[in-house]
Amino acid sequence: MIETAFIDLPQFNAYHYSVNPIVHYYREHTKAPFDDEGINKLLPYAKQTAFILETFGEIVDDLTYDKDKFQQIIYTFDDDYDMLKEFISHLSPHLKSHKALLDISETILTNLMKAQNDLGLIIAQHENNTV
Repeated sequence: MIETAFIDLPQFNAYHYSVNPIVHYYREHTKAPFDDEGINKLLPYAKQTAFILETFGEIVDDLTYDKDKFQQIIYTFDDDYDMLKEFISHLSPHLKSHKALLDISETILTNLMKAQNDLGLIIAQHENNTV
């Protein structure tokens, strides 16, 4: 459902597909320890997710305003933030692969908050202009 709702937001689609393997890995390993091989496989996805979120803020003003879609993206980012925060709480900074993913994840968390704030400001501006 989310994929069809955001077909006109290619950057969100790219984000969704890059964060999906992390979400999937987390759901499958919630009760099992994280193995180095699995974490190493997630590193490219985490790097791609971080890059997409870094550039998301630069294009957010150019997006066609749609309150419902923007709110849904905010909710998605919020859910992903919570999941990622929980996920990284299980990482050990003493393991090299875990440390690398932990560092990238901190960047992702920061950029998720920035993107949410940017979208929230756009919604607020549009709502204030229509009143």
